[in-house]
Amino acid sequence: MSTDRGFTLIELVIAIVIIGIAAGALYIAMGAINGTSSDPLISEQAAAIASAYMEEIASKAFVDPSLASTAPACGGPVEPRASMNNICDYNGLSDMGAHDQYGNTVTGLGSYNVQVTVANPASSWQGISAADVLRIDITVTFAPTGQSYALTALRTRY
Repeated sequence: MSTDRGFTLIELVIAIVIIGIAAGALYIAMGAINGTSSDPLISEQAAAIASAYMEEIASKAFVDPSLASTAPACGGPVEPRASMNNICDYNGLSDMGAHDQYGNTVTGLGSYNVQVTVANPASSWQGISAADVLRIDITVTFAPTGQSYALTALRTRY
């Protein structure tokens, strides 16, 4: 009677195959996790960019100070950006890469594209005439993935 203990070659091969399958599944799962791990960072940065643009735009006059008594007519963006003095001046603004309020590119944010639309709503809002309300839509897109973040606000004449 033999008292040798150990694994047979078949048992060893089966163990290696099982460990290989488990390692492959783990590798695939880790790849999927790493592929989406930057998504929250991209979303957070896009939200911060949109918020900065919105703060800049909302802080401007409702209409051009020289035409304060007329309803706003939102044409295209005014150049240079530093001369934008009312909300409608931002309509159609399209920045490839985030820019500051003077139009200078913000380092490290070149992959984010910003689109701004300013328009009167189709009807009155909360009892305020449509001529006294502007809707500001800002969309920030992360170019490498196409992931976008939208921010909308209403600004009234006050």
